[in-house]
Amino acid sequence: MRQQSQQKENEVKFGINSVRVYPTDEQKVYFINLFGANRWFWNQIKDMTDKRYKNNPQLSFPSVSSLKRLLPRLKQEQEWLKEIDSTSLQATAEYYCNAQEAFFKQKPKGRKPPKFKSRHYYMQSATIKNVHYRYKLKKDNTLHEGDQIHVVDPHTLQVGKKLSLHTSSLKCLKGCTIKRMMIKYRQDLDRFYLSFTVVKEKKDLPKYAEKIKKTGKAVGIDVGLGKEWLVTSDKHRWSVPDTFALERQKNKVQSHFDRNRSAIEKRVARFNHEHKETKIEKYDFQNWQKLRKTKSKYQLKIANKRYDYLQKVTTWLVKHYDVIAIEDLKTKNLMRNHKLAHNIANAGWRMFRQMLEYKCEWYGKKLIVVAPQYSSRICCECGKKNPAFNHIKTRDWLAVRQWECPFCHAQHDRDVNASRNILKRALA
Repeated sequence: MRQQSQQKENEVKFGINSVRVYPTDEQKVYFINLFGANRWFWNQIKDMTDKRYKNNPQLSFPSVSSLKRLLPRLKQEQEWLKEIDSTSLQATAEYYCNAQEAFFKQKPKGRKPPKFKSRHYYMQSATIKNVHYRYKLKKDNTLHEGDQIHVVDPHTLQVGKKLSLHTSSLKCLKGCTIKRMMIKYRQDLDRFYLSFTVVKEKKDLPKYAEKIKKTGKAVGIDVGLGKEWLVTSDKHRWSVPDTFALERQKNKVQSHFDRNRSAIEKRVARFNHEHKETKIEKYDFQNWQKLRKTKSKYQLKIANKRYDYLQKVTTWLVKHYDVIAIEDLKTKNLMRNHKLAHNIANAGWRMFRQMLEYKCEWYGKKLIVVAPQYSSRICCECGKKNPAFNHIKTRDWLAVRQWECPFCHAQHDRDVNASRNILKRALA
């Protein structure tokens, strides 16, 4: 069963992402060991459950509690596991059970089970639970209690008794109860980040105070590419996130990076073939590693710029409308068109929908998802489909921006007409 913490009615749980942390050399060693232990425990569970299923497919999947009961025995066999935070290993067992449950719920076609974790993956992570502890000092026999993870000052986070982390601003944690903390390491950037799962009372959140500010407005939204990225039924328009300059710079570095990687892989293969005793890897070449880091920085800048733009647009929409109607687009299917795949990915349609979903829930607004079929080919005035577009090809249809209804002779802007049809379907 999927592991979820219990939540009170007057509380809301949400995530706080990407707080930069600046660990010392000693703390970096501790984090690397923490990642390695969690990765090793995940692979041990994966290997055990695979062999168990192979021997007897009729057996049910082990529960979370049974996997956690393996930890004391493993710590006796592997002494180095005692130096690792036990709550992080418990969280790994919970994540593995969640991954297996998601695998079983998927359709048989194309589904994939959880994979073994590799130390070469660019992102390494581990989760530490925030537990309430009590202990007595032997000197004066005084009782001390508190949370394992707590904020000392706006730039210092205390984890346990020994780990004091210097971070970027922690003002976002003010008034919150920390439930979990995830430590992430980007190997390509050599940076550490913290993410938090926190709980806060609804009355303390400004988002819930906004619920009383109803506008009484409803809007339909048609998504597209380029300058017509978002078009509303009341003719508001937004273009795609402006990441074009960064894309051009990233592409230059990417091209240089790919050429170097191909040359290095050939050189490594030739060297390892000629020298049987001494082996080298492509990660040993420092110039290629510098290019890899530069490329990753550009990719991170592009992702951050797109994320910030989407946050601002979705917040504006949720604050100005009570009912929002959008299309149920299958982005995965649309990206099979290799000519438009890059532009669709850059538009971030799926992320836009996810942000609208949770923000509408926060602000007490309503999000309605409708079928996208023929939304731009039907007249929003008379409701009849234009027969001139029945057999038009996709590339020709995308070029049509204005058209006239042959029945009621109404002049239509293609995107505004589509957004109004979306709104009508939602309110029908």
